Amino acid sequence: MAAQKNLTTIEKVIFLKSVEIFEHATLEQLGRIAGLTEEVHFAPGETIFKEGELGDTFYLLLSGRALIEKNGNTLHELKEKEAFGTLDVLDFQPRAVTAIAVDQVRTLKLNGQEFYNLLSVDIELVQAVFRTLCGLVRRVLRLVP
Repeated sequence: MAAQKNLTTIEKVIFLKSVEIFEHATLEQLGRIAGLTEEVHFAPGETIFKEGELGDTFYLLLSGRALIEKNGNTLHELKEKEAFGTLDVLDFQPRAVTAIAVDQVRTLKLNGQEFYNLLSVDIELVQAVFRTLCGLVRRVLRLVP
């Protein structure tokens, strides 16, 4: 299998716009976020992060599939364009779950502190992220009887 070349900044911006947590961000904001990301690859079966670890980065799935597990039980299978590890970065708590690559996985990794630094100078980006998070909470609440 031929190695894929890393995404350009423009390709990252286009990808980020398709990820739910950044759906309300402007192109300029996405460009700043793209500049903070690093492309990281994981082999099948490789642990991306473990439950209980410090959550200082989150990931955006470019390709492949990954499992989210808690106490050894599978909770969710991640697919392309999904963000994961965000909760632990946003609330400064240890990882709530474990993420494991199912097959060859390509991600964009975003350092939590760098993301917070960006948020600290861009209230519109904070509002964009909060709009998405509130939408997620509302969808979860609709599932509660």
